[in-house]
Amino acid sequence: MPEDTPQQPEPVAPNTANATPTPAASPGNLYSLSIGYRNSYDVEQLRDALNGTDIKVVSYDQDAQRVFDNAVRLEADVVLISPECIGYRTAILQDLLFYRTKPIPVIGWVEGRSDDGRQMVANGAAGYITLPLDGVQVAKFVNQVHEVVDRERKRRAQGEISLAMKDIVPESRSQAWQSKVIAVYVPKGGGSHRTTTAVNLSVVLSHLTMGNQSTMLLDFDQTKGDCHTMLGYIMADEYKVALERNLRIIERGLYDLIVNVGVRYAATGASAVTLSYIRNYLVDSPAVPESQLDFLPGLLRPTDSGAEEFHNRQMILDIGRAIIQQVRRTYSFTVIDMGQDFSAPLHEAAIREADDVLVIVPPIMTAVLDTRYALKSLERYFGDLNKFRLLTTGYDPNFGLSEKEMVHLLNLPLVATIPFDPIVATQSINTHTPYVLTDSGPLGTSIRALGAMYLPQLQAVFKPKGGKVTGFSIKRLFVKQV
Repeated sequence: MPEDTPQQPEPVAPNTANATPTPAASPGNLYSLSIGYRNSYDVEQLRDALNGTDIKVVSYDQDAQRVFDNAVRLEADVVLISPECIGYRTAILQDLLFYRTKPIPVIGWVEGRSDDGRQMVANGAAGYITLPLDGVQVAKFVNQVHEVVDRERKRRAQGEISLAMKDIVPESRSQAWQSKVIAVYVPKGGGSHRTTTAVNLSVVLSHLTMGNQSTMLLDFDQTKGDCHTMLGYIMADEYKVALERNLRIIERGLYDLIVNVGVRYAATGASAVTLSYIRNYLVDSPAVPESQLDFLPGLLRPTDSGAEEFHNRQMILDIGRAIIQQVRRTYSFTVIDMGQDFSAPLHEAAIREADDVLVIVPPIMTAVLDTRYALKSLERYFGDLNKFRLLTTGYDPNFGLSEKEMVHLLNLPLVATIPFDPIVATQSINTHTPYVLTDSGPLGTSIRALGAMYLPQLQAVFKPKGGKVTGFSIKRLFVKQV
């Protein structure tokens, strides 16, 4: 590993020395699982361990109410939840188990040295597994899923509903989080809200009234970057338009960085790409007032990627990866807006260096099928899809395509749903103001909830919004306190 590459924790292979053999997958008998977790590393371990079993992860979240909503909307068969999830309460165990459509049993996910597992069982959990995760616990979990799902279905069919309840509140603990490189990707361009999502997520994580974390936004769309327009910037040669529209001027950006590094690339490779060098090409910091957001503008003209430097594919890939590697050492979060052709070198760099790839898919069948086909190619190209997550945007249940159907077709875990609100989104673009700063409705609150998935302390900034809502569910969203 290069010296300047940040050290990532090595995956811990489950210890299977004393494990009970994992049951093989049963054709046509797939068990769908929603997860409520504290540490994202634990989720990745579990997802890897469940490969080849008949248990499919359909969603995961750090907020207990959204875990509940995801399980209901996606018709999960079972829930695995940590009592250290934000907003965890014992009533969730019972509400899921006795849900009117079908029972959804809950299995606890607790620290091995705690008494939380016993307490969860006393309050309605069907069982529990312990951390740290190993082969024994994975095998135990697979067996528990089979047993409790089948048992609760039979109990419901026979009308047996009885459970001893005890009001025990688990100990409140601080929420852990990890710095992340998050690539925002869409296989089908146009109307997907990819750039809008990348910009607004960056603002959530960086603005002093929300995450207040050092965040870098990289515009790596190799066709043409648009993040600068949404943030109120324009090219220097459009000075007249800048005055008319009250826009700020961009003097330089990614294109200039690549051209200047390209002059020395044959002799030095990408070693010239240091953090201090990158900072020469950022917009005036911060990119958004009252934030810790830095921004590297992308290719400002559609013709930029036709420059001679871009004929050297390996050079562009090396420079792109070097930029991300340097940035992630300093910033808490790096958000990358990337285009749809995953084999383009800047896009490939983003995917290879990212910790999470948010796959943006609107509820349109053409987009879903295009994404389905693209995912097959992505899996062949990159080896697996473990870092890919589904984020559906422009969602309205009246469009006739449910979240459950999208998860089924794409076989990716759903991490968030951004509702359909074209007026708010379009006004945001036209006024160059990220809607997360102005909208207290479903659109703004949903993107703030997405940010809280990466930065749990954001939950303290928001409070649940009450009231009965039809159609799109707001129960799992949060609004900024006034």
